[in-house]
Amino acid sequence: MTKLEFSSTVRSRLAGLPETVVQKAIDFYVAAINDRMDDGLTEEQAIAAIGTPEEVADRILMEMPLPTLVKAQAETKPKRQWRAWEIILIVLGSPVWLPICLALGAVALSLAIAIVAIVLSIVVAVIAVGVGGVATFFASFVYMFQGHVIDGLLQLGGSIVIVGISLILFIPIKAALIWLIEAIGRLGQKIKAGYIRKRNARANSNMYSEPVMPAPEYSGMDQTQSDISNDLIVNQ
Repeated sequence: MTKLEFSSTVRSRLAGLPETVVQKAIDFYVAAINDRMDDGLTEEQAIAAIGTPEEVADRILMEMPLPTLVKAQAETKPKRQWRAWEIILIVLGSPVWLPICLALGAVALSLAIAIVAIVLSIVVAVIAVGVGGVATFFASFVYMFQGHVIDGLLQLGGSIVIVGISLILFIPIKAALIWLIEAIGRLGQKIKAGYIRKRNARANSNMYSEPVMPAPEYSGMDQTQSDISNDLIVNQ
């Protein structure tokens, strides 16, 4: 496989993404191939070290924001004409399926917001207790200097206990917060992986309507003699 074939295949797998994003990604991997060729590898060996075009395209897609993938899938999805009976069924069934979908969406959104709100509220409460304990610690000395030694000592002991409890509680709460953030990230990765699988399935079954075009020359990059020959053959 040559760099031209590699770039063309990657470009076809990234159909629907903004052209600037696709070009930047291809330039990056072509530059990586050139670097390995400068180290003494052949063109095929350098490409094999980078990975197959499918693997490279999947890595690029996984780095894309989810809204960009959704938009790209909508743009590359083959257009389908709705039949009259399908439209009638959708309209007649809308009083049933529309409220159900809205209710399920509202429940899922409410649960997500509730979980985040509970975790954040607990974190804020623990921090507030800790700050209050620190403030009470310093206030106890002022209280003792005013002649209220016993009361000041009681406040001092209470503040130390409060700060200690807040520090103990902060450890599991911090772990829970990190888990929540990672869980949200994993969910996003799974959703993106699902979109990528759909794209790959359609690509493998030749459902993309756009023909695969050769990648243009890359400005600022040296081409090997084989690349120049391939360009001449394409132009002919």
